[in-house]
Amino acid sequence: MSLRTLDLATRAVSAHCRAQHVPLPPLRLAKVGDDQIELVLASGAVPAPLGFTVRGASWLLEREHRPQLRAVPGVEDALRPYPGLVSIGRDDQDQQVLVDLEGLGLLTLDGDPGLSSAALAAMALELAFSPSADELVLTLIGQSTELAEAVAKDNVTTTDDLDGLLERWERRAAAQRAHRSPDVVGERRIDPDLADPWVPEVALINRMPTAEQSVRLIDLLTRLPRITMAAVLAAPLAGAPWSMQLQASVPDAPARAILQPLGLELVPQLITPPGQRAVVELISAAGSDETTPAPWWRDGRQPPDPPPDNVMYLGRRFGAWINAGRDGEEPMETRMVEAGVGYSHPMLQLLGPIELMDAAGVIPPRAGKQCLEYCAWLLENPRTTAQAMASALAVAEGTRRSNMSRLRNWLGSDPDGQPYLPDAYSGRIELHPAVSSDWQRFQILTSPGINRSSTAALRTALEMVKGAPLADAAPGQWHWAEELRTDMISAIRDLGVELTNRALHDNDCDLARWAASRALVAAPGDELLMVARIRTEHQAGNMAETERLTLQVAAHARNLDVVLDPETVMLLQEVMEGQVRARMA
Repeated sequence: MSLRTLDLATRAVSAHCRAQHVPLPPLRLAKVGDDQIELVLASGAVPAPLGFTVRGASWLLEREHRPQLRAVPGVEDALRPYPGLVSIGRDDQDQQVLVDLEGLGLLTLDGDPGLSSAALAAMALELAFSPSADELVLTLIGQSTELAEAVAKDNVTTTDDLDGLLERWERRAAAQRAHRSPDVVGERRIDPDLADPWVPEVALINRMPTAEQSVRLIDLLTRLPRITMAAVLAAPLAGAPWSMQLQASVPDAPARAILQPLGLELVPQLITPPGQRAVVELISAAGSDETTPAPWWRDGRQPPDPPPDNVMYLGRRFGAWINAGRDGEEPMETRMVEAGVGYSHPMLQLLGPIELMDAAGVIPPRAGKQCLEYCAWLLENPRTTAQAMASALAVAEGTRRSNMSRLRNWLGSDPDGQPYLPDAYSGRIELHPAVSSDWQRFQILTSPGINRSSTAALRTALEMVKGAPLADAAPGQWHWAEELRTDMISAIRDLGVELTNRALHDNDCDLARWAASRALVAAPGDELLMVARIRTEHQAGNMAETERLTLQVAAHARNLDVVLDPETVMLLQEVMEGQVRARMA
């Protein structure tokens, strides 16, 4: 059981209450264990939904009943009934404990100020990224602005103006109290047409309020009827109905906390300042729009970078490389001549189904897939050590050694009797320089940059693509190669677009159609490649196919909830409507 299961369970409660026209039960706590989820309700409630059993004021969901949640009518589209749920720690049964901040109203964090700040930071991060993040408003007071800036969401803000927040909340509270009865929030929270005015607001306050502010907080958040605003205050406050008392423990032992008035003992969920900085850095990097040119693309006339170390091995095999300069420029060399003319050496195919071609040995009767992965890793990480290899591939040393022996027998030896996988007497493992991959050959053909390589080189490189990179590796396998796989897809995409553009410039619609279609096998649905296909069919006068592809691109963007590039939008307008729609300056 997990927080993902808890999210499904609460949406099942929402769907059940809406379908049965019964009030939404007020939630106090949720406990998530390995085998059970417990929803601790604030009071007795309506009959529980399918899959739950009732024990006192709690609804229990056992692991074996989890599939029944999907059978609750409307669960997939149900609104989340408790957006203010947030983790506060783990109890002595190692269950993750969450509180519904909206249901508590006001929670104080007492005790060690450093622990209180760390607990508040953990809540801020979880609320900003929880499944309910878009269904609540989060305000950080007295905290660093870095988190809100990194999250970059309209509903996550930071301020030092507690008086201003209280004034706005008091106006909203007055409006809500004028329009509610005891059950109105629960009823309207799960109604898509009525939910907006009842969106919860949570303030995480990391400073001591003044005496006047304290009185206003107590009155605002504890007076009946309750409202949809809640606060967590990292300071003690007399009169607050809920508190979590945090205590530092002995060295090398976790801190402890007690949730009052329940007396529930916990190991609190904390994020200390070093962890906060690391997470903010990660969020900032992941959300950044800044990019750098890919290594297979050249801006201006800068000279090409040296090929990657692993590609240097393959380079030794060629007397010359295929011409990768721009057509019409001074050619480099137009022939690819292998040093061992008349003899094929082992080549690992990665740009499609994974296969080892032209091996001189016998395919092993077992662990063949693992041997292919070892071969790929060695090609990408030449002169590695046994320890580094075992660590990167997450295998035991005995397993690694057995599979290396199988791979050595499979690769065999060259015509001179030299093994393609020599014994590593130096402590450094490296394949014979003649062993290569189609990806390495692709890199050599495009080494001056895809946009500066000859059309012949681009076409030869694209012909190597037999499908999606690492096509028959299951998700989760080849974990070390995810960045490599992404690079392959991106390079193929860029090559397909570049070759299509050149072909359209030369009015060669057959080559343009082939280039974009071939690249789409590796990058299905890619916007730039689909645009290349639309431009091709439009130039060829094939309006039926142009319209079909245009509608496909628009539908794909709508399904993924992504915004099309402005240049794509203008192209679609031009091919469908004959012109770009007018824009005022």
